[in-house]
Amino acid sequence: MTSESRRRPAYGDQMAEYFRLTHAPSLVIRPSSKPHIAITRLASKTGLPERTASIPPERAFVVSIHLTPAAERGCDIWVDDRHVRVAKWPPGGVGIYDLESNPRTRNPGPVDWVHYHLPRAMLDAFTDDADASRIRTLECTYGRVDPVLRQMTEMMLPSVDSNQRFSELFLDHFRLLLCAHVAHTYAPSFGARREHRGGLAPWQERRATELLAEHLDGSLHLATLASECGLSVSHFAKSFRQSFRTSPHRYLILQRIERAKALLVHSACPLSEVALQTGFADQAALSRTFRAVLGSPPGRWRRRARHDADLTTRGTGVAAENQQVSLNGGGNRKESSLTVVLAPNNQEREK
Repeated sequence: MTSESRRRPAYGDQMAEYFRLTHAPSLVIRPSSKPHIAITRLASKTGLPERTASIPPERAFVVSIHLTPAAERGCDIWVDDRHVRVAKWPPGGVGIYDLESNPRTRNPGPVDWVHYHLPRAMLDAFTDDADASRIRTLECTYGRVDPVLRQMTEMMLPSVDSNQRFSELFLDHFRLLLCAHVAHTYAPSFGARREHRGGLAPWQERRATELLAEHLDGSLHLATLASECGLSVSHFAKSFRQSFRTSPHRYLILQRIERAKALLVHSACPLSEVALQTGFADQAALSRTFRAVLGSPPGRWRRRARHDADLTTRGTGVAAENQQVSLNGGGNRKESSLTVVLAPNNQEREK
């Protein structure tokens, strides 16, 4: 097996290679900012008379569901080289395999089944959003019939086998539905909710900060924030303060100031434009708030910040010059020192 194949995840034609098949149609669902899931269909009229090839370790599970009866003459499964003989596997029967355990199989009869490739990172993201304990393992008796997963699979087959595509919104909802079903049905630890020592849960923190960043103008109501986090207004306000050590309103003000500081240093925008881009009603509102938080109006703060940045940039050159002066004698050293001391004062006069 090539080093390239060892790096590729076990779905689609890569999975076909392990099963010694020429091709395996697949569908990869790639939601924005979330790990993917992949659906692969594996079929063979002649079956798998030889044991499948080893699958390189991967932090992922494969949930396999048979579309037709399997194991008419029995099938064999190896996990970490431990052998299991399965005498009967009806349509809709499920097997779940940890890809870190080198699962392999042999089935001499015709096979037609679908593999769901579920990375652990994707399951972690799902449990974090659900404020549930992370999934350590998935447990399933080989051949257990799962009518819900079978119906979900039959619904997705047209998109796996052909170019027919569902909308991205539908695929993302399917991903959530699949994760929820697998977690509730096969993860023993999923029902236990995370314990938090006060404050918001991680997913609530993420949601609150995302919404506040999108509404720097303050148009977002506290009730909306609380609702998005599944809490009452009073509970949300208390938990937010525990997590961020300040109130939602104060947090919003500080985020506006941080955005304004970045614009003041890295852009040539006039103060009126900075005010509009950071959610302030006008330049006067920006100036009042900026002075209250940082003790200096934005114009003066910008000049000082740029001056300090300029001194930092020139610092290496000044240090090298001083080192050279120290080698040349006392008179030159005094002159150079005087120049360095006077430079900041000259800048102050210019301001």
